Amino acid sequence: MRILVTGSAGFIGWHLAERLLEAGHQVVGLDRRSDPKAPVGLVQFTGDVTSPSDCAQAMKGCHAVYHLAAKVGDQGPAAEYLRVNAGGTATLAKAALHQGLSRFVLMSSVAVHHYRRGHRNADETTMADGSMNAYAASKLAAEQIVRHLPSQMAWTIVRPAVFPFGPGDFTGFVPLARALERRLVPLVDGGRALLSTAYVENLVDGLLAMLHPEAKNEVFVIGDERAVSWRELLSKMAAALGAPPPRLSVPFGPLRVLGRTADRIAALSGHRIEMPITEYRVLLGGRDCHFVSSKASEKLGYHPRVDLDEAIARTVAWYRSRRPTE
Repeated sequence: MRILVTGSAGFIGWHLAERLLEAGHQVVGLDRRSDPKAPVGLVQFTGDVTSPSDCAQAMKGCHAVYHLAAKVGDQGPAAEYLRVNAGGTATLAKAALHQGLSRFVLMSSVAVHHYRRGHRNADETTMADGSMNAYAASKLAAEQIVRHLPSQMAWTIVRPAVFPFGPGDFTGFVPLARALERRLVPLVDGGRALLSTAYVENLVDGLLAMLHPEAKNEVFVIGDERAVSWRELLSKMAAALGAPPPRLSVPFGPLRVLGRTADRIAALSGHRIEMPITEYRVLLGGRDCHFVSSKASEKLGYHPRVDLDEAIARTVAWYRSRRPTE
């Protein structure tokens, strides 16, 4: 099968493209930048998912698409998130329909579920209101576009657990590891809140399963086996890094007020100011954000192969070997 992966130069897209190639598929990568370290055999196409011509050219001859390209973050103008995440999805979907692709897999986010009260053992049926920030709203809008595709093209929506990580993760793991080494990571309310992780090899296993017939026109959460508290996760990471575990704890209530204030300041500045704290980040650290992958296990046979301790060990080994500076 010939498969298009958008965002192929990104952290998860790179791993997905590599695994699809290993499985014997022909893989085309669409990204705004070329990757000099792309997996061997990947056909790279430099372009933008918001461009109809780029999408049409990249998916010529393809049978399925994994749409991972997105604008990610919790700050910035809403219009830009909608343009890239919702508009890009609509543009790609239109091209896919024109080319006659059989499957459209959208990488969404559990951020479509507001974290105001927290979630424990949540799943795909949990209400999705997409109102936390522009990113969440744009992802919910993208989901709605995919859900309303004409019947001739099957779709699948994947919501990765709240903390995807692994080798190659310069955006999430590297800054957190550096902060832990410098003893700059506080705990919110003692780090009691639970979260679900998604080690990249496990996540890619789940993504590969989305080509299964039982995944047609369905939504799946994909994550690791068990819940973990922020205190436990950060302590395990610190131990693997040879750093002391976080000790400082800050109360949730005042921190949330601070986050809301920071959000208002950013909005008043026209989002020209990037704030070090946001309400979203406070909610993420102070409210349970635990989602289960029971549906994927039951319908698709998905079971995470790499446990948390091994996942952290592999990621720290990569971090140490690279000594990333970017």
